Amino acid sequence: MTAEERIAAALAKPFTHTVITTYADGTQKRHDTRSAAAAENWAIGEERKIGRDLIDRATGKTVRVVSVDVEPITKPE
Repeated sequence: MTAEERIAAALAKPFTHTVITTYADGTQKRHDTRSAAAAENWAIGEERKIGRDLIDRATGKTVRVVSVDVEPITKPE
């Protein structure tokens, strides 16, 4: 299997979990992952930011992370 085929196979996998980061002003940021392990790994990095004043790169405003949740993605029926 070539590198291109491996990349294509990895990108074809469906997203299974999402990490939801909630800020003090009520806004949320979502990050979709292709496995529960990847979601937990991403959440660990986000949890380190809880309670800190951070600068939003898009707006330049100061934001504060208040919670991080990992949830499975369900398919609509």
